[in-house]
Amino acid sequence: MTTYRRAGFAACLGAALLVSNAAAQSTQATQSPVVKRSILVSDGHSRILDPKLAGGGADFAFHLEGTGSLAAQVRVLDGTSPIATVWTGTHVAGAPPTSVFWDGTAGGQFVDVGDYALRVSPQAGPGPVLTVPVSVVRLGITEIEFQDSAAGNDEWQMVYFKKNALDGQFFATPAIHEYLCTAESGEASDLDLDSGAPRPAVAIHTATDEPVMQGTAYETDSFNYPLSYLAGASPRLEVTFGNSATTASGQRQIVGYPVAGFDIRATATFSTGGSATSGPILPGGTATFDGDPLTAQVDRTEVTVTWTWEYAPAGGGAWTDVPGSFATTHRFYTLIGAPKFKAGASGTKYTGPWVEVADYLSSWKNTLGIDTSTEAGVVEAHVKGFVGQNGGIPTAIEGVVYDAYPLGGDGGATHYHSFGSWNMDLSALLNDHAKGIYVNCSDNMGATTTMLSMMGVENVRPVRLGPMTLNAIWGIGAPGYTLSLWGTAHSFSYHHIVTRTDGFSVIDTCMQLDADGNPGALPGTPGWNVDRIWTGPTGYDDLSSTNTVSTSLENLPGLN
Repeated sequence: MTTYRRAGFAACLGAALLVSNAAAQSTQATQSPVVKRSILVSDGHSRILDPKLAGGGADFAFHLEGTGSLAAQVRVLDGTSPIATVWTGTHVAGAPPTSVFWDGTAGGQFVDVGDYALRVSPQAGPGPVLTVPVSVVRLGITEIEFQDSAAGNDEWQMVYFKKNALDGQFFATPAIHEYLCTAESGEASDLDLDSGAPRPAVAIHTATDEPVMQGTAYETDSFNYPLSYLAGASPRLEVTFGNSATTASGQRQIVGYPVAGFDIRATATFSTGGSATSGPILPGGTATFDGDPLTAQVDRTEVTVTWTWEYAPAGGGAWTDVPGSFATTHRFYTLIGAPKFKAGASGTKYTGPWVEVADYLSSWKNTLGIDTSTEAGVVEAHVKGFVGQNGGIPTAIEGVVYDAYPLGGDGGATHYHSFGSWNMDLSALLNDHAKGIYVNCSDNMGATTTMLSMMGVENVRPVRLGPMTLNAIWGIGAPGYTLSLWGTAHSFSYHHIVTRTDGFSVIDTCMQLDADGNPGALPGTPGWNVDRIWTGPTGYDDLSSTNTVSTSLENLPGLN
């Protein structure tokens, strides 16, 4: 507690009395009583403040010791000049401390960084005075780079597949900073707008197909892109602190720290419950913070980080809060494993999982209430979400329909998958089915292998089935079960599905089988092809066709 005192005084009077009589003579001295004066005492104040933080400013508490009362005021001094009055009132000696708060403004504008003072003094006339120093600084962050956790190799860039509404133009999120909030071209400073107001945090870019754009160019001054991590990983954040601010008149200014005799440090508090604190920081410097573990499931999670600062005497001592905070919110997509792409693949489309694919999986998982902490759960969410039609999702992915004559198709041609090259034009499919609503089995196989592999599912491979005379099936996008897929014939000359167990079990997003115990007749009972075993009374071979179906595993060059 810092005490500022205006000293009392004692006046002394000497009186000499001369008494004469016949017997004796004596001299006496008398002294007036001590007059006790009141003093103002500080109960603590914010030595360092940033008024542009949310809730930022200076706290100040003080009380009156002695006797009586004092009509007082608290003013802000810039040097010796008062620039604002933040409190007026009457103190009574012995009463609880008075608390005041200065929001760091004068005349309705934020003051510039620098040294100021808060002074308590009488409203009129002489009396006790208490003055405390305060330093106004500017604290904030301009960049956040999300790195692998301490375990290593568990964070990947994400990919957008569209630019200016055209699919097939790929953009990988930045590798060095997924969050950037700095000066636009021509602006005065990084941390503030040209009005002197604090620059707001950048909102999450929620589009899943296209990056942040400024006309025909990518936005380069501010963005907040999503992240992808291995499920259960603990993100590591490298933060860059701002080194320039803006005055009330729109001019660039320094951020005002280090403050002589004090260290400043930053703390990141995560909405998931944990926190991490840096060592002493410098303008334009960096600090690393380890976040909480993310969900153990394939999902989408948004985490808010509240940034706060503290100061302490340089070289040691207790840390004190700088009032106020700054918050950023970030979107994380979690994967079941490392994304799988073909060996030697290059280009931005192979940098990491596509944002829209990860968003689809998380949406399906949450809509259907599926546990996606295992590969089997990821496959279940993918199949049921991709096919849709029942179980909580009303339509198939992108509203596609099986390419059969009775459904308006042209008879089973591929629209998005190319034989020979084995390329899957997933970007066109996800771009509002840019090549039409019709798909066949190869289109669905190509989409499924690609999407599951992006999310880290292992050993995803195509399976080619030989000629099949079909039982009752429910094709993707169709109104229900049928025994007349083509209007007359009810068979496949070939059929593409997927396996992740080398054919022991299979995955099919093209159709649902009839699981009512009588697969050759209508009506049907939906049977999802989620890692369905190949043989046996509930196996894919028995339910899908009246004849024994031959299989062959195929390597898809687009994937490992």
